[in-house]
Amino acid sequence: MSGILWLAQARNLRYATASMPSDSNDSGTLPLASGEPPDLVLADGSYGLFEGSTRDQVVMAEYRTLGTWAKGLVSLVVDRLFGDGPGTFIDVGANIGLVVVPVVERSGSLGIAFEPEPTNLFYLERNVARHGLGSRIERRATACYSQPARLRLALSDTNLGDHRLQSDAADSGERRVIEVPAERLDDVLRGRQLPRPIVMKVDAQGSEVQVFEGAIETLARADYVVTEYWPEGIVAHGDDAQRFAELMSSFPFGAVLHVLPLPDPLNSSEHVLSQLSWIAQDGSDPGFFDVLFSRHWVLPNSPPELEPLKRAIAEDAARKASR
Repeated sequence: MSGILWLAQARNLRYATASMPSDSNDSGTLPLASGEPPDLVLADGSYGLFEGSTRDQVVMAEYRTLGTWAKGLVSLVVDRLFGDGPGTFIDVGANIGLVVVPVVERSGSLGIAFEPEPTNLFYLERNVARHGLGSRIERRATACYSQPARLRLALSDTNLGDHRLQSDAADSGERRVIEVPAERLDDVLRGRQLPRPIVMKVDAQGSEVQVFEGAIETLARADYVVTEYWPEGIVAHGDDAQRFAELMSSFPFGAVLHVLPLPDPLNSSEHVLSQLSWIAQDGSDPGFFDVLFSRHWVLPNSPPELEPLKRAIAEDAARKASR
């Protein structure tokens, strides 16, 4: 079985989680104050103590049972993308903070987290405070989109990381729908001096194209983008998967993540998109993968044999900047 097919099956199994085994890492249910949700639970793991909902059978469930979430992603961002020092981590779809909190805590970077869904936002705020990161992680109670708006958000009752923004024509099916505010990343970040490197993580459950359309200036400033490529979700939202490829083509390098070891140096972004071309762009295939797009061919903390190449690239960039 190919690595890509194996990953597709593994991810489908993860999202089919339906119950919690008895040997979880729960540290007990917190005493509830007035107004706190009755499903609040506290779990300990490799990122420390986190609060979440017992209703969440995916994100919080994995942290409760395995003691981690998105381990490969956190390691990539902290050890490689921020390997030369702290920068700025922009998290679009921050959920309860199980990526932005450990990234900022371990790298010393600035965090800017967007989360429009009220329950997730409640736990995000609690987890940022619990880790003492209130001054280092900016929290925004909005979605990111191509234009400022109030949008429909179709909620999942059991996977609190699978809430989906709806276009006007989209069918929410059996999901409960709420209305949430949306803003353009460019409007939020325009004129702000952000520490480099700038890393964007975008996991918007199918509305990634709309996020990027509202972030053209931000994409031009970003060093790295880690995003989900899911044509079925993109098409269901009313967008074109080809537009996703066009928006990411401004990044010359990249890699499909979590399938094979990260290539050193990175592949071309054209090669990355060709690796994903087997997924039908018309929305008929449910395949999805996390992808890294980069402005840098060689990442920090690359193997020692790539150091001469890294120095040559840096010297060439310095010569061009001095002209």
